Amino acid sequence: MSKQNKEQEESKRGRPLDLSRNKVILAATLDLLAECGFDALTIDAVAAKAKVGKATIYRRWSSKTELVIDAAAYMSPFEVIGERLNKDQGLRDQLVDVLYLIFQCDNNTYQHAMTAIHAAASSNEQLEQELQQDFYWRTKQAIESVVTPFIKDYGRSEEPKWSLLSDMGPALITYRGIFIGKPFDRAFAEQIVDCLMMPLFNSVLVE
Repeated sequence: MSKQNKEQEESKRGRPLDLSRNKVILAATLDLLAECGFDALTIDAVAAKAKVGKATIYRRWSSKTELVIDAAAYMSPFEVIGERLNKDQGLRDQLVDVLYLIFQCDNNTYQHAMTAIHAAASSNEQLEQELQQDFYWRTKQAIESVVTPFIKDYGRSEEPKWSLLSDMGPALITYRGIFIGKPFDRAFAEQIVDCLMMPLFNSVLVE
């Protein structure tokens, strides 16, 4: 059950939750994910760091996986991407910015936490499904929203290209974080866009 559904259920029972505690708990979860990874994360540790009781956490989330899913959503940048992108820029600069914003290249805690979540997803079906349904899909939507105005005759025939483009940047950034253990910064986002993404679309750009 998602956090929102649990909150609604509690409210119907006449026991409204203190929503201000949610942010504290989710922030503590992300900090611990960044420090110790998914497998070593415990509800006890989150409760101690957030200075709440375990019961407070379990009233909101039924499992560690549910808590981690909501923690990832809590720091999700997708709600503000549209506001922060400069639509007056060219395609290249907007693509760099969208990768920079999605993966929060200036936030080491977020990078380490998301790397831990992606690494755990391969052996956690629920976590993997949530990443596919939320993070990956919204990443694709964000990139498509940037690219579409610059493309001639946008249509379904280009769908394979959209999918490849949407997968390319995130895949390289995730690989860099999980398998190489290197942080990803704006320079790396620029390298992905300049060497891989822009060449793919140069032939179909509006002049």
